[in-house]
Amino acid sequence: MHNITNKKQQAPENWGYDLLRYGNEEIIRGSDTGTLVAFGAIAFQELKGEGLPHQHFGCGMLLFSVLLCAVVHFAVGGATIGRGRQIIHGDQETRGQFYFRVTNQMIAWTSAAIQFVMTVIGILLVLRSTPPPFLEKYLMSWF
Repeated sequence: MHNITNKKQQAPENWGYDLLRYGNEEIIRGSDTGTLVAFGAIAFQELKGEGLPHQHFGCGMLLFSVLLCAVVHFAVGGATIGRGRQIIHGDQETRGQFYFRVTNQMIAWTSAAIQFVMTVIGILLVLRSTPPPFLEKYLMSWF
């Protein structure tokens, strides 16, 4: 048990910030990868030629997921820059700054999750040769 307390004391003081930064970088990488996949699926659709309505709908979902990538970047960047400035200046985080940072983090996580779901659904729609039965009647009425 004595070794555990020594390990805790040996950890660098800024270890938590390093982990937070690494986690944010992973969110951004996942978001960027989703964007690349979306553009790849759209390019695949264009190479196939004239698409069906469900494939166009899938491309629209993929393009919206690209927009969500930008939301993730702005939200994470806003939270990280604000916190970094406070650390550099040695300021205490005010309640408003805390809520701003937490809100940005929640926006980033929510946007990344929605982006992931939309990318998966969009890819499935683009790659299918026939529309899913539950979408068929709705998509055919639009086009």
